[in-house]
Formats: sequence, structure tokens, C-alpha cells
Amino acid sequence: MERDNLQKWRLLTTGFLNAFENMAIDEAILKACAEGKSLPTLRFYGWKPHTVSIGYSQRLEETIDIESCERLQIDIVRRATGGRAVLHDEELTYSLVSPSNNTLFPSSILGTYKRISPCLIGGFKKLHINAQLVLSKESKGGFLGRGVNPSCFLAPSWYEIMVSGRKICGSAQRRVEGAFLQHGSILIGFDALKLFEALVFKGVGRKEVVDCLNGNVTSVNKELGKSAGFFELQEIFIDAFQQGLEIELSKGCLSLYEQQLKRRFLVKNHKNIKA
Repeated sequence: MERDNLQKWRLLTTGFLNAFENMAIDEAILKACAEGKSLPTLRFYGWKPHTVSIGYSQRLEETIDIESCERLQIDIVRRATGGRAVLHDEELTYSLVSPSNNTLFPSSILGTYKRISPCLIGGFKKLHINAQLVLSKESKGGFLGRGVNPSCFLAPSWYEIMVSGRKICGSAQRRVEGAFLQHGSILIGFDALKLFEALVFKGVGRKEVVDCLNGNVTSVNKELGKSAGFFELQEIFIDAFQQGLEIELSKGCLSLYEQQLKRRFLVKNHKNIKA
């Protein structure tokens, strides 16, 4: 497609921010886009300090080992999206916000996810990692098969991005009137023991959970057999999204309106995690 015909998007690369800033920015962009005040936006970011994010409907005390998180200096935040808990440790996070009526995307959550997934798979393939979108063999219950499983990476959805049967990327989506947000974790590394310590797994022991995680989750570092750099991966996935969606990305920053919204959502997010 000729460059002049490509849809114009904003690219944000906000680096490493704390949990509350990251979630407030995603919500601010979603609201501004829904109101027609922002371009479709693709953002990449990291987390400092490391964080556990929980889905908007998860109960904090039943999901998070708060004492362990304090000991490990892991922040806790509630996402605007659903799903189960995610440990944001060694990862590159992507966030995509678009008007609901964008002709690039179907109108359903699953259809949109299947439209975005090839962009992620394209990024992995640039790394020579053979990731695929596969229909999960399990649609209920999760990999553990018993007990209560709070972790996103042990809870298969209908479709997953996997490498040789192991999950390498987890995503969640929220739709509001006028726009949608999809964000997700591209695993650079993965620490199963740290995840076990941060979350509450009822009815299962440490070895069972850690073995299950290591058997069902992989990462870029594991697949490459070496450490990958955050900023190197960011550039690879920027190219993959630009090619996969056939869009033109231009680097930008938050508007003044989005900065005002961000401050509002920062206050709300602090209150939500304490509620």
C-alpha cells in the first residue's frame, strides 16, 4: 500500500514507569480516543518497580500475597481490563488504543484480538521465534486443573500466542463507547518462582505450580538462548505492528488533555487498589 494511503497513528515509547502511571496513561488515551480527541495510538513501555496487575474484577486479598510483594518490592495495581493477575517483571508491554469504528478492526473482542495477534507473531518471527496463534485445548479451568488459579499465564483463553505449546504473550482488552484498548505482556524473561511467591495459589504447592508454569510458559530469552534487550525488542515490535496493520506511525507525546486525565486516573487507581 502506498504511504499516502496509510492510516496515521501516534507512537508513544514511554520507557519504564511505575504501575499507577502506566495504567493511568492507558486509561487517559482510551478516554481521549473515545471522545475523538486523540489519534489511534500504539504505546510500548516497561515497569519500574516490578508490578503485579490484577484484573478489574479480581479480589485483591484472594489473588495477591501482599506480604510477599512487600518483601520483594513488587507494586500492586488494578487494570482497567479484565482477566487474571500478571507479574510485570522482564517484559515489553504493548498498548493499542483505537476508535471502535476503525475499519482496520472487527467489532468484536475476539475478532480484534485475532487482527492484532499477527502483528505480535510477526515480531516474534523477526526474532526467528516460531510463535503461532492456536486454539487452546482448554477453555475452562486453566492448566492446573484444580484449586484456584489467579495467574493469567496459567489460564488459557480461546486463542493464545504460543511457541511449541508454551504461552509467550498474554493480552487483555477493554471496550468503551467509541473506542477500545488492548494491552499485553511480551515476555522477555520469566521467573516462575517469583510469580508463585507474589500470588495466592489455593490448594496447590510451590513445586506443582512452578513446574506447571515452566512447562506452559516460555519467553524470548528462553527461546533465543540469550538475553534480549528491551529497547531492541521495542524497535522490532514497532516495525511488526506498522507492517502488520499497514499503518504509518509517528512518534508523539501525551496531549495536555491526556495529561489532565492521567492525573485524574492516578488518584482513582490508588484508591481502587486500596478498596
